Amino acid sequence: MFKQAWNIVLLVVAVALVLVGLVTFLLPIPFGIVLLLMGISMLMMVSPPVRRWFHRLRDRNAFVDRHLTNIEPHLPVSLQKILRPDNAG
Repeated sequence: MFKQAWNIVLLVVAVALVLVGLVTFLLPIPFGIVLLLMGISMLMMVSPPVRRWFHRLRDRNAFVDRHLTNIEPHLPVSLQKILRPDNAG
């Protein structure tokens, strides 16, 4: 029960981060990108369809795959596991 409630809280926060990130994306300070990435990473933790979408995007787009491969070693282990191409959920 607690895990399900926690997932709902994470989902609401993630959607809020994505929406705020979209609104602030075009501001002179590129803070919207950070919010978008945080929101999408949180959505990937709680939503298997989002995780599958992200892995399809990574498989089809060499640019995205190359840059994620470069930054993965610098991320927390929990995000590394989610972003790893062999973890399509």
